[in-house]
Amino acid sequence: MMALPFLGTKTAPCPYCYTRIDPKNLSYRCWGQPAAGKTACTVSEDPDRVRILGDHEPVRKSFTSQSRQGLLAVRPACPDCGGSTGTRVCPNCHSVLPDNFTTDSPLFGIVGVRGSGKTVMLTVLGKELTQSVARRFDASIDSVGSSPLLTYLDNARKEMDSGGLLPGQTAAAQRVPAVYTITLRKEGLAGIKQTVSTIFSFYDTAGENLTTPDRARDLHYLEASNGVILLIDPFGFAANRDDALRRGVDAESLADEPRTILRALTDVLRESELLKPNKKIKKPVAVVLAKIDAFYDELPPDSPIRQPSSGEPLFDEQESKALHDYVAGLINKWGGDDLLRILDHNYQTYRFFVASALGAEPNYRSATVSSRGIQPHRVAEPLLWLMARKSLVGVTKA
Repeated sequence: MMALPFLGTKTAPCPYCYTRIDPKNLSYRCWGQPAAGKTACTVSEDPDRVRILGDHEPVRKSFTSQSRQGLLAVRPACPDCGGSTGTRVCPNCHSVLPDNFTTDSPLFGIVGVRGSGKTVMLTVLGKELTQSVARRFDASIDSVGSSPLLTYLDNARKEMDSGGLLPGQTAAAQRVPAVYTITLRKEGLAGIKQTVSTIFSFYDTAGENLTTPDRARDLHYLEASNGVILLIDPFGFAANRDDALRRGVDAESLADEPRTILRALTDVLRESELLKPNKKIKKPVAVVLAKIDAFYDELPPDSPIRQPSSGEPLFDEQESKALHDYVAGLINKWGGDDLLRILDHNYQTYRFFVASALGAEPNYRSATVSSRGIQPHRVAEPLLWLMARKSLVGVTKA
């Protein structure tokens, strides 16, 4: 979770390790096709990938090159086997970079304490991106590479689709993010369609890493993010705790109140922006009430929370603002007025959302999904809001 470079800079965060790198000065990975008379390079663990990402998968050698890039570009040659290659990798973590990686590639992150549903949300969001969002915006959206997290999320989705088990807690050592590339056509000046291509990188942090400011400071990806999706567990509010326990929610997942993670996140973002006490955080934050399906019975049928997302290829700003106000009132009703004050005092831009990754409440005691499988509700809206703020998708006019 990550940050778009300021206008005029020549670097961007790597979508895997979040170190700022120059897209014109990258490293390369050998293809394993040696020059005549040379011995082919073999695969082995990359010490840098093990150290930075905890990834032990054997890969071929990565190296730097002075080959010119441009109209007269020359493919660099591996210094060991002499074979040419065109596979660009990050100079820091040696991850293969998407073809459309540039300084204009925004990076967004999802954070939440243990039990907030972030792993389930990320699992379903990946499916929504490549299916419903792609259809809605006539976009090409694909996952990049084969990281352990992508494999884990894909397996978890298949399990939940069949009404099976919810995914377990995220392992703290699982550090390779899920990366997606998106290409779409949006209306530009004078109604002329223009092609926009960008990258999204999502990292599923272990919840315990965000429960205190000291631990949150270790998550450097927050400093690199240019937009954050913050998942709030509505059962975490004191007014809902007893109800959660009656439903079979694990008491350990209720140990941290919503304000705990918000304060930790706020401290990290304020520190990363070197803010004075009287200044507000510029980075937009989408605050999402997850597991909203558990509260449907308390809401009238015409509540904006229960209405489906728009199917139009635009972000509905007016609808979003109405939902924001409704959710703020609900949080205040649940005793979350302190959370509202933290947001008002520290953030220039934030927006409330709701989401049900499953579409129906699971059995908390057995950790199983409804037999109907996954039926997502408003899962993509927080991301679409962040995209709209970067002019990646259009916005409805008032």
